[in-house]
Amino acid sequence: MEESKILMHPSQICLSLSGVRFEISHAKEFFNPNTAAINPAHIHNCLEIFLNISSDASFFVNNSLYPLRYGDVVLAMPNDIHVCLFNKSYTHEHFCLWIDTAERADLFSFLFQKNQGPLFRFEEEKQKKLIELFFRLEKLCQNHESDLQKTACFLEILSFFEKISSPEQPAVPMPDVLQTILNDIHNNFAQIHHINQLTDRYFISHATLNRWFRQYLHTSPREYLESKKLAHAVKLLSEGATVTEACINAGFPCCSHFIALFKKKFGKTPLQYKKGLNKSS
Repeated sequence: MEESKILMHPSQICLSLSGVRFEISHAKEFFNPNTAAINPAHIHNCLEIFLNISSDASFFVNNSLYPLRYGDVVLAMPNDIHVCLFNKSYTHEHFCLWIDTAERADLFSFLFQKNQGPLFRFEEEKQKKLIELFFRLEKLCQNHESDLQKTACFLEILSFFEKISSPEQPAVPMPDVLQTILNDIHNNFAQIHHINQLTDRYFISHATLNRWFRQYLHTSPREYLESKKLAHAVKLLSEGATVTEACINAGFPCCSHFIALFKKKFGKTPLQYKKGLNKSS
C-alpha cells in the first residue's frame, strides 16, 4: 500500500488525502465457470475501484447483479459483499484499485456524494484514457517510482469520477423469489441462523435455492449468509466492538464457530484483526 500526503493551507483544502493508502492489482487469467470451485463473495475494509477490461462478465454489488461491458468500472464500498462473475470460458482481465481510508473520509464523499450507483460507463475516449492510467499506475508501482508520480496518477484516476454521474443501469434479472431472499438476508442476516428459515419462509426446496445461488452468484446460500455476518462483524470490530460483541451482534450463536469462520475467511482471528487495527491507527 502506498501512502499519499498533501500539505496545504487549511482554507485551500478541498480533498484531504492525509493517511490515504492505495494498492493496485492487475489480473489476466483463464477462467472456466463449469469447472471452477464456488467463488465466495469478497469482503475487505477498503474501497474498491474495479475496472473490467474483458467481456461477458457480471458484478454482484449493492445486493444486485450488473452486466459488465469492456471498460466498465464498479465502485464497492468497504465491507460490502461483492464479486465478479464470469459467464463463459475465456481469459478474463481486470484491475482492482483498493483505497484504504476511514469510511467517513473526504474521499468517500468525493466519490459517492453525487453518484449513487455502483456502475460507471464512460465514453470511448475517456474509457481508453482511464485504462491507460490504470496501466501507468501499475507500472509506476512496480518500478518503485516516486510517491509524487504515483499520487499524481492516482488523483488523475479519481478525477474521472468527478466528471461523470453513475447512470442508472438495469440489473441482471433474477427470479423474484431469489431477489426477495437476497433482500431478506441483507436486512435480517443477524436473525437468520439456518438456511432452513429461508426455504420454509419462501416455500422452496434446498435444491432450488442452491441452484439459484450457484447460477447467479457462484456461491452457496450458506456461504453468502456467513459472508454477510462476517462483513458486519468486521465493521463492528473496526468501530471498537469486542470479539464477543461482534459475534453476538452479527448473528453468530457460537463464538468458537465465529472465530473459526473469521480465520478461514481473513487468515487471522477476530482478536488478531482488532489488534492489527490498533497498531495501524
